[in-house]
Amino acid sequence: MNVEERIAQHRRMAESYGNAYLRQGVKDGEEYAGENSDGAWKFAADAIYTSPYFTGEQVIRMSEVAEDTARTSTLEAKAYSLTFPDWKPKSFDYWPADNGFVMKTRWEGTKADGVTMGFYSYSFVETNDDAEITRWETHVNDEYSPFLEVAIGVSGPFHGQTAYMEAVHRCLDRAGVSI
Repeated sequence: MNVEERIAQHRRMAESYGNAYLRQGVKDGEEYAGENSDGAWKFAADAIYTSPYFTGEQVIRMSEVAEDTARTSTLEAKAYSLTFPDWKPKSFDYWPADNGFVMKTRWEGTKADGVTMGFYSYSFVETNDDAEITRWETHVNDEYSPFLEVAIGVSGPFHGQTAYMEAVHRCLDRAGVSI
C-alpha cells in the first residue's frame, strides 16, 4: 500500500471501531475486528497488545490470546451494559497517519437510578506497510477504576493476559448471561 492508501485504511479502521460502539452493536456481537467485520482490522502475525491498566507490564502476543478481539469486545460491552444499558461513546476522535492511528474516546453510561459515569480511553495503533496492526496500546484515565467497580464489581490495574477477562466473565456469570 502506498501512504495515501494506508492513511485511508487507518481512517476506515478507526471509523469501524467508533461506529460499531456508537450503534451499541458490539454488545450484541457486531464486530469491528475479526472474521465477520468489514475486514478493516487485520492483525500482523506478530501483533502485540499492551496496556498498563489491562495487562500490567506484560506484552500480549495477539496470536496467543485465547479469545479473539471481537469476542472479548462483545463480552466487555455486554458486561458494562448490565449496569449501564446505554453505555457507548459520548465522543470519539481519531487521527490517522501513515503508520497507524490514535483514538480518543469518552465512554459514558447511565444506571437505572439516573447516575451517569464515564471515562476516557486512548488507543495507539501502529501498523506495517500493509496496514496490518503490529502494536495496539490502550490507556485509560483515573475515572475508569470507579466506573469498573460499579460496572463489573472489581477494578484494576490488572496484570497478565487473562486477569481482566476473567473479571468480565465472573460479572457475566453472576448475572446469568451466557455468550
